[in-house]
Order: sequence, then C-alpha cells, then structure tokens
Amino acid sequence: MECIDSKMNIIAKLLKKTGLISVDFIYRMYFMPIFGSRLYFRHKISSFRSCAFCQHLSYDKVVKKYVCSHGEYEACSSLIPCIIPDSSFMFSKSYLEEEEQIPWLFKESCLNFDVLNSKKYFRNFLSLDLNSSVIKLEALEGILLGSCSGEIPCHICACVNKEDYARCTHAQKANKVGKCGIIYDNLSECFSTSSAFSNVS
Repeated sequence: MECIDSKMNIIAKLLKKTGLISVDFIYRMYFMPIFGSRLYFRHKISSFRSCAFCQHLSYDKVVKKYVCSHGEYEACSSLIPCIIPDSSFMFSKSYLEEEEQIPWLFKESCLNFDVLNSKKYFRNFLSLDLNSSVIKLEALEGILLGSCSGEIPCHICACVNKEDYARCTHAQKANKVGKCGIIYDNLSECFSTSSAFSNVS
C-alpha cells in the first residue's frame, strides 16, 4: 500500500505541475485507490453499516434526492453533512442547503441493509458533476479519517451545529495531532440527540 501511495503522490505532483488536469479531477483519481480502498477494507473488517453504502440506496433524478428502495426512510438529498453548490443554476452563487433531516451516513441501517461491493462502494458519492462528487468525497474523508488534504474538517461540525463547534475543546489537540479523532462520534451524537432532525417518514 505504501508503494502505491508513493507512486500516486508522484503522479499527482506531475499532473498538478502540467496544469492540464483540474485539482478536483486529481483528487478524485487519487481518492479511489488510496483512501477509498482503505476505507472499504476498514469498514469490511469492522462490519460498518451505513445507509450511504447500501445497495438499496440510489439517487432519484425526478425528486433529486437519494431514495431507499425499501422505503424505510423518507427521501433525503443529503448523504453527508456539507453544503454543495447547486449545479442546476449555471454561474450563480446558489447552494443546496441542508435539510432538517439526518444525512444517510448517520441513519441507523435497517434489516434490509445490503452493503455495496468494493467496485461500487462509493457509487452514491460519485456523479457526472465532478465538483459535487469531490465535495462529498472530501467531506466523507474528513468525517471518517479526521482530516482532509491535511486540514482539520472543523467546517463540517460548524455547518451541523455552530454552538457545538464554538464549544469544542478538542480543536487545539486536533491541530497538534493533525487530525480530529472525535468528529464522527460528535456528529453521530448530534444527529441522534437533536429533535430538530426527522428520521422516519
């Protein structure tokens, strides 16, 4: 794995220097063989269950939301907590704001949960809109690894709950360590205890 990491770092640096390929494209290319494969095997070993990685979850182009084919939860546009630019409005500063619902990553999986295989594991995070895909993948990396591109993903906690973010005592320690080890647990607790979020239709 370290050999692959080294080769990918060299390729990424060369591509950045040429300027022929966007940074977003390089990130997406880098994500799958490095972070993606690690995450898949980590989840497989720990039997991690999340609707975001379930075969029964898919994007419905009509309602423009992710829908569970078993109908266990109502349709929800958010896979993960983050704000994604709305590509349907060309050249405008419009964003898809978070709905008051639990993102699919944090919903408790039902008895129908059927994990996607390794080749399709990130199916729900990828789309033809490269910008949207990269934002979702970066947020996923930040939430599950505690850092993204060397940065602590405090902005994700802030977009979920500004008060919790302002009261966070872990930020200084996270900056010293280079990653936040509590972000997933904090967000999970926030979504499970907040009455502002609806879960079931």
